[in-house]
Amino acid sequence: MNNSQEKRDLINDFTPKELLLNVYISQGLFLVIAIVIAFIFDVPFPWKIGSPVTSTGLLLAGATGLFLPFISIQLKKRLPAHYLDDGGINEKIFSSLSYPHIFILTGIIAFAEEWLFRGVLQSLLGLVITSLIFSLLHVRYIKKPLLFSIVTLLSFWLGLLYEVTETIWVPFFAHFLIDFISGCWIAREHKRGKNDTEKGV
Repeated sequence: MNNSQEKRDLINDFTPKELLLNVYISQGLFLVIAIVIAFIFDVPFPWKIGSPVTSTGLLLAGATGLFLPFISIQLKKRLPAHYLDDGGINEKIFSSLSYPHIFILTGIIAFAEEWLFRGVLQSLLGLVITSLIFSLLHVRYIKKPLLFSIVTLLSFWLGLLYEVTETIWVPFFAHFLIDFISGCWIAREHKRGKNDTEKGV
Protein backbone atom coordinates (compact mmCIF):
# COMPACT_ATOMS: atom_id res chain seq x y z
CA MET A 1 0.00 0.00 0.00
CA ASN A 2 1.50 3.39 -0.98
CA ASN A 3 1.62 6.46 1.27
CA SER A 4 -1.19 8.19 -0.60
CA GLN A 5 -3.53 5.25 -0.07
CA GLU A 6 -2.54 5.00 3.59
CA LYS A 7 -3.36 8.67 4.08
CA ARG A 8 -6.71 8.26 2.40
CA ASP A 9 -7.51 5.26 4.59
CA LEU A 10 -6.62 7.34 7.65
CA ILE A 11 -8.78 10.24 6.47
CA ASN A 12 -11.66 7.82 5.92
CA ASP A 13 -11.57 7.05 9.64
CA PHE A 14 -12.72 10.62 10.30
CA THR A 15 -16.16 11.98 9.51
CA PRO A 16 -16.46 15.33 7.68
CA LYS A 17 -17.69 16.90 10.95
CA GLU A 18 -14.61 15.65 12.82
CA LEU A 19 -12.27 17.03 10.14
CA LEU A 20 -14.16 20.32 10.14
CA LEU A 21 -13.88 20.54 13.93
CA ASN A 22 -10.12 20.01 13.65
CA VAL A 23 -9.92 22.89 11.18
CA TYR A 24 -11.80 25.21 13.53
CA ILE A 25 -9.62 24.14 16.47
CA SER A 26 -6.39 24.70 14.50
CA GLN A 27 -7.52 28.16 13.41
CA GLY A 28 -8.46 28.98 16.98
CA LEU A 29 -4.96 27.97 18.06
CA PHE A 30 -3.47 30.19 15.35
CA LEU A 31 -5.47 33.13 16.70
CA VAL A 32 -4.36 32.46 20.28
CA ILE A 33 -0.72 32.14 19.20
CA ALA A 34 -0.96 35.37 17.18
CA ILE A 35 -2.42 37.26 20.15
CA VAL A 36 0.14 35.89 22.62
CA ILE A 37 3.17 36.57 20.41
CA ALA A 38 1.86 40.03 19.49
CA PHE A 39 1.39 40.83 23.19
CA ILE A 40 4.83 39.56 24.23
CA PHE A 41 6.73 41.32 21.42
CA ASP A 42 4.45 44.36 21.22
CA VAL A 43 3.45 43.80 17.59
CA PRO A 44 0.77 46.33 16.52
CA PHE A 45 -2.74 45.09 15.76
CA PRO A 46 -2.82 44.85 11.94
CA TRP A 47 -6.58 44.80 11.32
CA LYS A 48 -7.13 48.53 11.09
CA ILE A 49 -10.48 49.32 9.51
CA GLY A 50 -9.18 52.68 8.36
CA SER A 51 -6.18 51.19 6.56
CA PRO A 52 -6.25 52.46 2.99
CA VAL A 53 -6.60 49.74 0.37
CA THR A 54 -5.76 51.21 -3.00
CA SER A 55 -7.31 50.14 -6.28
CA THR A 56 -3.96 48.57 -7.17
CA GLY A 57 -4.06 46.55 -3.95
CA LEU A 58 -7.57 45.34 -4.67
CA LEU A 59 -6.56 44.46 -8.22
CA LEU A 60 -3.58 42.44 -6.96
CA ALA A 61 -5.74 40.65 -4.40
CA GLY A 62 -8.44 39.88 -6.95
CA ALA A 63 -5.99 38.73 -9.62
CA THR A 64 -4.22 36.44 -7.13
CA GLY A 65 -7.49 35.10 -5.78
CA LEU A 66 -8.73 34.23 -9.27
CA PHE A 67 -5.48 33.11 -10.87
CA LEU A 68 -4.38 30.44 -8.40
CA PRO A 69 -7.70 28.53 -8.28
CA PHE A 70 -7.84 28.66 -12.08
CA ILE A 71 -4.34 27.20 -12.37
CA SER A 72 -5.07 24.57 -9.70
CA ILE A 73 -8.27 23.46 -11.45
CA GLN A 74 -6.52 23.25 -14.81
CA LEU A 75 -3.68 21.21 -13.30
CA LYS A 76 -6.19 18.83 -11.68
CA LYS A 77 -7.85 18.29 -15.05
CA ARG A 78 -4.60 17.67 -16.91
CA LEU A 79 -2.20 15.95 -14.51
CA PRO A 80 -2.35 12.48 -12.95
CA ALA A 81 -4.33 12.61 -9.70
CA HIS A 82 -1.38 11.72 -7.45
CA TYR A 83 0.46 14.93 -8.35
CA LEU A 84 -2.13 17.03 -6.50
CA ASP A 85 -3.40 14.45 -4.02
CA ASP A 86 -3.48 15.89 -0.48
CA GLY A 87 -4.91 12.71 1.00
CA GLY A 88 -8.51 13.73 0.37
CA ILE A 89 -8.82 16.15 3.29
CA ASN A 90 -9.99 19.18 1.32
CA GLU A 91 -12.46 17.10 -0.69
CA LYS A 92 -13.97 15.50 2.40
CA ILE A 93 -14.33 18.82 4.23
CA PHE A 94 -15.61 21.09 1.47
CA SER A 95 -17.83 18.55 -0.29
CA SER A 96 -19.93 18.31 2.88
CA LEU A 97 -20.48 22.07 3.26
CA SER A 98 -22.98 24.54 1.88
CA TYR A 99 -21.67 27.59 0.01
CA PRO A 100 -22.48 29.98 2.91
CA HIS A 101 -20.58 27.68 5.30
CA ILE A 102 -17.61 27.61 2.91
CA PHE A 103 -17.71 31.42 2.90
CA ILE A 104 -17.58 31.56 6.70
CA LEU A 105 -14.94 28.83 7.06
CA THR A 106 -12.57 30.27 4.45
CA GLY A 107 -13.01 33.74 5.92
CA ILE A 108 -11.94 32.45 9.34
CA ILE A 109 -8.98 30.57 7.84
CA ALA A 110 -7.76 33.63 5.93
CA PHE A 111 -8.23 35.88 8.97
CA ALA A 112 -6.39 33.58 11.41
CA GLU A 113 -3.53 32.60 9.12
CA GLU A 114 -2.87 36.09 7.75
CA TRP A 115 -2.89 37.58 11.25
CA LEU A 116 -0.40 35.01 12.54
CA PHE A 117 1.91 34.70 9.55
CA ARG A 118 1.80 38.09 7.87
CA GLY A 119 0.59 40.34 10.69
CA VAL A 120 2.77 38.90 13.48
CA LEU A 121 5.52 36.51 12.38
CA GLN A 122 6.54 38.41 9.25
CA SER A 123 6.85 41.58 11.31
CA LEU A 124 9.28 39.75 13.62
CA LEU A 125 11.06 37.23 11.39
CA GLY A 126 10.87 38.74 7.92
CA LEU A 127 9.42 37.53 4.64
CA VAL A 128 11.67 34.55 3.89
CA ILE A 129 11.59 32.76 7.25
CA THR A 130 7.86 33.35 7.72
CA SER A 131 7.09 32.03 4.24
CA LEU A 132 9.12 28.89 4.88
CA ILE A 133 7.37 28.30 8.21
CA PHE A 134 3.98 28.71 6.51
CA SER A 135 4.99 26.19 3.85
CA LEU A 136 6.40 23.64 6.29
CA LEU A 137 3.24 23.73 8.40
CA HIS A 138 1.43 22.23 5.41
CA VAL A 139 3.00 18.90 6.39
CA ARG A 140 0.88 16.78 4.08
CA TYR A 141 2.32 18.64 1.06
CA ILE A 142 6.01 18.06 1.85
CA LYS A 143 6.22 14.79 -0.08
CA LYS A 144 4.25 16.29 -2.98
CA PRO A 145 6.74 18.51 -4.87
CA LEU A 146 4.13 20.28 -7.00
CA LEU A 147 1.76 21.01 -4.11
CA PHE A 148 4.61 22.11 -1.85
CA SER A 149 6.02 24.39 -4.56
CA ILE A 150 2.62 26.02 -5.07
CA VAL A 151 2.14 26.62 -1.33
CA THR A 152 5.67 28.00 -0.97
CA LEU A 153 5.31 30.39 -3.90
CA LEU A 154 1.90 31.48 -2.64
CA SER A 155 3.30 32.15 0.82
CA PHE A 156 6.10 34.32 -0.58
CA TRP A 157 3.64 36.16 -2.80
CA LEU A 158 1.19 36.87 0.04
CA GLY A 159 4.07 38.11 2.17
CA LEU A 160 5.26 40.31 -0.67
CA LEU A 161 1.77 41.74 -1.09
CA TYR A 162 1.76 42.61 2.60
CA GLU A 163 5.11 44.39 2.34
CA VAL A 164 4.31 46.26 -0.86
CA THR A 165 0.78 47.39 0.02
CA GLU A 166 1.49 47.87 3.75
CA THR A 167 -1.94 46.55 4.68
CA ILE A 168 -2.96 43.07 5.78
CA TRP A 169 -6.30 43.39 4.00
CA VAL A 170 -4.74 42.73 0.58
CA PRO A 171 -3.19 39.31 1.41
CA PHE A 172 -6.32 38.54 3.42
CA PHE A 173 -8.64 39.12 0.45
CA ALA A 174 -6.32 37.15 -1.85
CA HIS A 175 -6.10 34.24 0.61
CA PHE A 176 -9.85 34.27 1.17
CA LEU A 177 -10.67 34.25 -2.53
CA ILE A 178 -8.28 31.36 -3.21
CA ASP A 179 -9.78 29.18 -0.48
CA PHE A 180 -13.38 30.19 -1.14
CA ILE A 181 -13.27 29.60 -4.89
CA SER A 182 -11.37 26.33 -4.47
CA GLY A 183 -13.80 25.16 -1.78
CA CYS A 184 -16.85 26.03 -3.90
CA TRP A 185 -15.36 24.19 -6.87
CA ILE A 186 -14.81 21.06 -4.78
CA ALA A 187 -18.39 21.25 -3.44
CA ARG A 188 -19.80 21.76 -6.93
CA GLU A 189 -17.83 18.86 -8.40
CA HIS A 190 -19.00 16.62 -5.56
CA LYS A 191 -22.64 17.58 -6.12
CA ARG A 192 -22.26 17.11 -9.88
CA GLY A 193 -20.72 13.65 -9.39
CA LYS A 194 -23.47 12.71 -6.96
CA ASN A 195 -26.18 13.82 -9.39
CA ASP A 196 -24.54 11.91 -12.24
CA THR A 197 -24.41 8.79 -10.06
CA GLU A 198 -28.07 9.12 -9.14
CA LYS A 199 -28.97 9.52 -12.82
CA GLY A 200 -26.82 6.53 -13.72
CA VAL A 201 -24.47 8.55 -15.91
